[in-house]
Amino acid sequence: MSSIYRKGRDGYYYYQTYVHNPETGKKNKRIFHSLGTKDQSEAEGKQAELDNQYEQQVQSQQTQSNHSFFTKNRKTLATILGTVIITIFVMDLFESKPPVKNINKEPLVIPEIKVLKPLPDVGMISGEEESHKTVKLVVEEKNNPELLKPVPVPEPEQFKPTIPKHTVVRVDRLSGAFDQGKVYVTVNQNASKESLRLLCNKISQRYNEFSNIVICLYANNRTGKEMANGSAPTISKEKQKESWLAMYTYNSVEGEYFDDNPGGYLGAY
Repeated sequence: MSSIYRKGRDGYYYYQTYVHNPETGKKNKRIFHSLGTKDQSEAEGKQAELDNQYEQQVQSQQTQSNHSFFTKNRKTLATILGTVIITIFVMDLFESKPPVKNINKEPLVIPEIKVLKPLPDVGMISGEEESHKTVKLVVEEKNNPELLKPVPVPEPEQFKPTIPKHTVVRVDRLSGAFDQGKVYVTVNQNASKESLRLLCNKISQRYNEFSNIVICLYANNRTGKEMANGSAPTISKEKQKESWLAMYTYNSVEGEYFDDNPGGYLGAY
């Protein structure tokens, strides 16, 4: 994700992009370049050259990483390949054996063993009482057919994200020909990741006059409000990371980008 912008003080165009940061494992390492020109067309041409240069660096790093993987795991891959070959050989060996002939044997006859049930205690239960209990049990089952039906298991309700309560604190409109803007918002800290992303999409649609927009979401507390107002120089970085909930960017060329752990961008926005 790269962009160029023009500083109002000197009138020159500058280039900025984000590359992979090996320390954080994210694409949050920011790189600046002065393009040394005040002409927009020339600046866009240099932007394309720098984009191509960084793209080639990424492809070169991926190629080196793949080669290093095969070099480090050469013995493991050889062991796996050898195991597969031996397994296939053993399976073919068993399949090539002649089939075993079935020998007709008479089935073994097991004599039926009758188990005699013990007679009920005549002194405890009479025949009339036993018959009465049997009839009563049958009548109760017929009168309550629902006792035999399985109990339905309720299906779990699917969570649907909703737009949390929020306040747009500040909107910065950057001067230049690219219609760039930044929106700073405070929001309920208990909102889920899906709800925060849904809120960013709504704000991006509300400010659709920006072709390049950056949205920063902060917790609705003292630290978050000061960060949204741009007046938090005395607050520690740990508190700032806790209060910065999410960052969202969008432009028509590269699409949208959402990060719900934007602590690595402190100082850049």
